[in-house]
Amino acid sequence: MISFSNIFGFLLAIGLICGSIMMSTDNYLLFVSISSLIIVVGGSFAASLVGYSFPLVFSALKGILQNLMIEDNDMKTKHMSIRRMTEWNNTFHSGGITELENSLTEKEKKDSFIKLGIDLIGTGYKGEELQALLEESNESQSMQDMRHAEVLNTLANFAPGFGMVGTLIGLIVMLDNLSGDMAVLGKGLAVALLTTFYGVISAQLFFKPASMRVQRRVEMEAHRREMQIRAFMMMTTKRPSLHVQDHMNGYLPFNKRLED
Repeated sequence: MISFSNIFGFLLAIGLICGSIMMSTDNYLLFVSISSLIIVVGGSFAASLVGYSFPLVFSALKGILQNLMIEDNDMKTKHMSIRRMTEWNNTFHSGGITELENSLTEKEKKDSFIKLGIDLIGTGYKGEELQALLEESNESQSMQDMRHAEVLNTLANFAPGFGMVGTLIGLIVMLDNLSGDMAVLGKGLAVALLTTFYGVISAQLFFKPASMRVQRRVEMEAHRREMQIRAFMMMTTKRPSLHVQDHMNGYLPFNKRLED
């Protein structure tokens, strides 16, 4: 589902920046510098590759637009998960592990955590032993997913720094031409400062929000897997579906809990 709040916030920020520029000057092209953009974006990307592997950096960048523009309704997703887990419980009690595997949707079959839980149940794990194995897997997956947020946060830290690097380059070039026309020096200083401007904007408006979104998505997924762990445990102890639903409701606010 498209996140209209994120799109609105992004467009509002862009609008405020562009509006302030338009109210300050008629020379809008003064704020456009390809070389400054290359220094900030290219430098931040290159520095991140020094600290992280190619696959991790590219994977984090690939998910930026998805995490900024798409957001699942957390409460709706949890309600659907609870209903689905009670269905799993009924299916498992009536037809066993084979019937449960056959009842999975295509999306559920592609979910590695659901597949792991069912495989462990089929192997014979139950109760606290099953819980320990699944919690270990959940923690490991969350740590791996959180690395994407770490990469984006690193890019947010690098961007202003490379903005300053570009500014220093511009100042050095400007000082080398002190004997020239002062008007030209003023334009050179303006271009030099653009890299700092680009660095701050890219960090505060792009990389940091993306990092926050990834972190929030990882936390939501980890919480969803915690619910599944509890459901799998209760399935192996032959609890009624009403008990499963009651326990799952414990993960929801009081006013959002599912009724019998």
